[in-house]
Amino acid sequence: MVSKIRGPSFSERSLALLGPLRKELVKSLDFDDPFFTYFKEKYPDFKKWFYNDKVQNRECWVHYEKDNEIGALLILKIEDEKIESIPQLPKKKRLKICTFKVKSVGNRIGELFIKYAVKFAINEGVSEIYLTHFTEENDRLVELISEYGFRKVATRKGERDDEGIFVKEFFTTNKEDNLSPLEIAKRYYPCFDDRDHVKKFIIPIRPEFHDRLFTDHLSRQMKLQDFENEFIVEGNTIKKAYLCHSNSRKIGCGDVILFYRSHDSKTITAVGVVESVHFGLTDPEKIHEIVRKRTVYKKEEIRKLAEKETTVIRFMHQIYLEKKIDMNYLNSIGIHAPMSITEINNEIYKKIKEHGDIDERFTVN
Repeated sequence: MVSKIRGPSFSERSLALLGPLRKELVKSLDFDDPFFTYFKEKYPDFKKWFYNDKVQNRECWVHYEKDNEIGALLILKIEDEKIESIPQLPKKKRLKICTFKVKSVGNRIGELFIKYAVKFAINEGVSEIYLTHFTEENDRLVELISEYGFRKVATRKGERDDEGIFVKEFFTTNKEDNLSPLEIAKRYYPCFDDRDHVKKFIIPIRPEFHDRLFTDHLSRQMKLQDFENEFIVEGNTIKKAYLCHSNSRKIGCGDVILFYRSHDSKTITAVGVVESVHFGLTDPEKIHEIVRKRTVYKKEEIRKLAEKETTVIRFMHQIYLEKKIDMNYLNSIGIHAPMSITEINNEIYKKIKEHGDIDERFTVN
């Protein structure tokens, strides 16, 4: 049995509503909304399921578009039973994603829903998530969930088509020697590989950028955009992008990165894993193509940055530190205020890991 996670990393605040996302009961949703047409066509018993008393009183996360029609919906359910499928999956406490559909595009709501589902599961002491889905050609949902560790492990016979059962685990099994650090970060997200052979770096980030990139961090104050009912898209993402003019070329794919919030709190807050690094870029169009809506910088700002050789680091945000790592502690272990990308050795990293109370279950060691 997985115990509940302590502290702010997976607290209720980490499930705080972002931008125009709303938390409602299913019974408040309009069954006649065009959003539900897909489910009515795919599932003959959808109406019966929707109006079931237990479902009606279940909480859901919903995004309404400007015309008040549903644009995205997430419904979750804790189960402790076997799954009737081929092959049959044994009885186990799991989180079922009952509904995961995004009609509104461009806001990375799909990644936000994955973050919500994972955090909800961990808060509930669950180590496995699953969903069922009728796979289609060029299936965007399967493409998305596969990036974060969902794998098709079984099928269920339907009246029309076979329905796939996609399962995600997020605690490693000590059988990861054949996987790269990046593969581990994806398959077992939010777990990551921080063994001694993996390099570690501290990366400084200004407070105003930290607030946009890490919108669910405890230190963040509400911004005007929150009250204007708009998403901060880069905050919704799991995969993010960091741009700088650092001359360092030591950092690479799979490395662990610790973000240091400079200027105000002067603390290490977040842990990520590098997905890719692109050095010496001066073409703003190429930079924009790499980062898209995963960076705090707008297109015109990227054009200005690209006047100098620019480094782009694409990374996955894995977790937040449970406890504050402030400048006083960093000074005590020989780290002074990082002004640029700074490599640290394993001894220093382990001290930060221990002092920051990073849960060992989220690391491969």
